[in-house]
Amino acid sequence: MKKNLPLSFPRKQTFLRVASRSIVPSAVAHWLGVRAIAIAPEQVAVREGLRAGVAVGTVMLLALYLRMPLMAWSAFAAFWTCLVDPGGLLRPRLDAMLKFAALGTVLSGAISAAAGAGPLAAFTGLGVAMFGCALGRLRGPIATQIGVLAAIVAVVAVCYPFPPQTALRVSGLFAVGSIWATLICVLAWPVDPYMPLRLACSALLREEERMTRRLLDFMTPGGPSVEQARASVGAFRREIRSRIERTRGRIDVLSADAISSRTRATLLPAVEACDRIFIALIAFEHAVLSGETSRAARRTVRVVTTMLHRMAHEAQRPEPRPDRLYRHQRLLARLAEQDTDLFGKGAHVCAQAVQDLIQAWQTLASGSQQATRQTEPGALPRPTAPRLPAFRHAARLCVSVLVAYAISLTLHLPYAYWAMMAVVVVTQPRVTTTLPRTIERVIGSIAGGLLAAVMGVLLPVWSIVLLIFPLAAATIALRSVNYALCVMFMTQLFVLVTDLVNPGLGWDVALARAINNIIGSLVGLAGCLLLWPERRDTPLAAQVAEAFRANIRYAALATGSAPLTWPQIEAARRKAGTTSTRAEIQCQTARLEGLRRSDQIGKARDILFLLRNLAGAASVWWMEKTPDQTPALQQRAALYSRLAERFAPADEACPAPGTPAQPDPTLDEILLLVQKLDLADPEDPPVQAISRGHSS
Repeated sequence: MKKNLPLSFPRKQTFLRVASRSIVPSAVAHWLGVRAIAIAPEQVAVREGLRAGVAVGTVMLLALYLRMPLMAWSAFAAFWTCLVDPGGLLRPRLDAMLKFAALGTVLSGAISAAAGAGPLAAFTGLGVAMFGCALGRLRGPIATQIGVLAAIVAVVAVCYPFPPQTALRVSGLFAVGSIWATLICVLAWPVDPYMPLRLACSALLREEERMTRRLLDFMTPGGPSVEQARASVGAFRREIRSRIERTRGRIDVLSADAISSRTRATLLPAVEACDRIFIALIAFEHAVLSGETSRAARRTVRVVTTMLHRMAHEAQRPEPRPDRLYRHQRLLARLAEQDTDLFGKGAHVCAQAVQDLIQAWQTLASGSQQATRQTEPGALPRPTAPRLPAFRHAARLCVSVLVAYAISLTLHLPYAYWAMMAVVVVTQPRVTTTLPRTIERVIGSIAGGLLAAVMGVLLPVWSIVLLIFPLAAATIALRSVNYALCVMFMTQLFVLVTDLVNPGLGWDVALARAINNIIGSLVGLAGCLLLWPERRDTPLAAQVAEAFRANIRYAALATGSAPLTWPQIEAARRKAGTTSTRAEIQCQTARLEGLRRSDQIGKARDILFLLRNLAGAASVWWMEKTPDQTPALQQRAALYSRLAERFAPADEACPAPGTPAQPDPTLDEILLLVQKLDLADPEDPPVQAISRGHSS
């Protein structure tokens, strides 16, 4: 009997929650996400933004009241201190903010005095500061953030050459601003330290819910065309797979803290359940795109949709309520008993995943505190970066900043510290992350500079003062959402603050900001490309070959007759998904680097699209597998077993003595093979020829 399950929504949503969700619509965020543009609207930190607005706004009002332009250093220090706040528990937050306050106080005065002593002292002090701040990467992500912001303090200070007495005042003003911001962050608007992780887990479940809703649209008569959806299959799955791995990685870090382990024990089972449900969704999607639209299939997909919605709602609660999932789990179990087709087996997979999640949450809620006692503070080593890449990055950053400083002195650029700030922020240890950061930095700076210029010319001073608060709040609130948005608001904030302490500049400040950011971003990108470049990533053809091998192995396990445990099939599926994702990202990067390999890129994209289809088919085959296989199924299993053996990695293959190692198949060979596999014709001569090692 069919039961309609109403969608469950929170009874009451606070104003801050509604505001954070309405800034970036989820549909827009998903559209950007499947195009590899990182944006996470669920990470809008409204409360943290309000604290930053109060900290910066009050200091600016005091500076204007006292007519002290130099007090802008206090405003900048307050903003940077809010930016360095890592969130989480109070003790590590205080530790990070106080360390930054001490380091910034020393650097602001020392570099300013060095710049006042002459160019040689300025270059020497700036180089030492850059190298030392960049080495903070050796001590983990929080130290990396402190080092980046301390480097920004140094590049700003070098553009304010003062005698020692005035430089000492700069240090004092910086200390005042940092301490004031620390007090505001600690005392005002307490925030749940684990809410960002809960929201990330909830967003992951909502993304899967969106995937099932899309399937319902395709299964509805008169809905969107299935052919139009085939092109976005790989992007959709890549986005969800990337979210699963990112969220799992962020939650795994919590095990390093005893107090955090309870949150880890709550969220990690939700991510694991989400990962297990994903395999059923891939199978559902493959069946729907193949034309399956039966009433029973629509009922199953509808129940899974409402279940994911409820799971997403419970995952963002500090204390999830497992009893709210009982109804969905029981209905899925009944559907699995009634239907023996693919959708019935998928309902069984989902029901089992939800049942395990309910048991994990019940165990946690029943008073069992073993999970919180298993890990003592400091039991796990602090995550660190490899030493050689860290030193190489420090040297590269040091040289790039000094080059930008020399260019600004030669060209007499006003507000030259913006060029050096761009170098500090843009320069990353790897070129693949530096290039998109450069693009986002330039776009955000130009957009923010234009908006700030319009406001600076058209608005009176009192309205600009009022804008300081929302701009500082928006910058901090959006720092984890999207880098380009953060830079856009940060640019407006810095330009308007500069215009307030130096009135009458108008468009010049915004224009200088945009030009200097472009120069600094290009210098940072050139430094990553030319100065001690790291070893290039695995070539695109090799990554595609690796993805091909992983997907073939997954298909071989899914079709084989040997009984498999869930961890075995799950490990193969995850490897197939992650290798395909890495190859797709490399393909996108190659497209950004130029069109010289357009033919190779086109072949790689076609292969990766077909591999996503193969993974979906393998999920279907695994769920439909029965102990008694027909001759056709046995023939297919033998084909994939032979292919997996033929293309096994060198460390897994066992060739006969004296037999040379088989090279990776070419893109042409892989494309021909996956095209034939997609036709599901095991007897095709080209397929058998390639599977035996002879290209046709």
